[in-house]
Amino acid sequence: MARFGALLFSGGAAVTTLGLLLPHQSEVDAGGLAVVALASALIAAVLLIGGERLPSWSFPLVPAIGTVLVSLALLFNGERNGGPAGGDEMYYLWIALYSAYFLGRLATAAHTVLIALAYGVTLDAIDPGAIGVSRWLSTVGLVVGAALVVHLLSERVGRLVAELEVAARTDGLTGLANRRAFEEHFEREVARATRARRPFALLLADIDRFKELNDRAGHVAGDIALSELGRALPALLRQSDVPARVGGDEFAVLLPDVDAEEAQNIGAGLAHAIGERLRGVGTPLSISFGVAAFGRDGRTLDELTRAADESLYVAKRMLTGRIPAIKLP
Repeated sequence: MARFGALLFSGGAAVTTLGLLLPHQSEVDAGGLAVVALASALIAAVLLIGGERLPSWSFPLVPAIGTVLVSLALLFNGERNGGPAGGDEMYYLWIALYSAYFLGRLATAAHTVLIALAYGVTLDAIDPGAIGVSRWLSTVGLVVGAALVVHLLSERVGRLVAELEVAARTDGLTGLANRRAFEEHFEREVARATRARRPFALLLADIDRFKELNDRAGHVAGDIALSELGRALPALLRQSDVPARVGGDEFAVLLPDVDAEEAQNIGAGLAHAIGERLRGVGTPLSISFGVAAFGRDGRTLDELTRAADESLYVAKRMLTGRIPAIKLP
């Protein structure tokens, strides 16, 4: 907002200055336009230098100041002294477009009304005669239409960006967080656990003999199993837990405020409950899991993943030696 505002005010200062330097009508109030150019340049400098350090409440003032300066430029362009109309009212469009793109609906509507009022007062001071009403209607209609279109486009772009951000962090098949989002959650959880000195655990799980399911029943059956697991995990976990799909049939869960023993109990409960739910996909399935505790087994995601993988591998070895065919535990 600050950069674009600086660009607009710099453009206004440059156009006004060039208008004074180039040949112009004698009726122009050169002193008044010089003040407008200087004020525009100063505001541009403040926006450019201040940038993000400016308080948020100051940005809605930017279009209001711009409206005042455009009105003054219109007043000083010489028409009031008998010269021809200069068309300076078109710069109200800059203000309307800035408001429509960066500000909310109420602020955009308020600035549009302000432009209409300021332009009406300015035309009254200039006194262009009977044509004044039609000039006001044409300019205000153009400003309102442009602001409406740009604001609707801005809202649509905002929705699309939000949807893309969600899609970039969501696994399309299961609806769970993907690896990228899981890594972001992990970093936040490490910071929280370090600051509050609270434990958390990492649980890794995958579907037993998932390749055999794909070979026997096809990949559609495998997708159904993965999708069902994606629906089951959030329903079986706490709201504070973070389940994610991090690989083909590999799932990870962050368990805040949980130590290794509690994580083991949670994993056993998940294995039993999910095994019952996966019974409905056509082939009996089960899951195996491994856990790692932050601090005890490592402090980075790689360290905890390796520890949980080792625990998961032990569980797989026990399953392979105990059960020769696909079977629920």
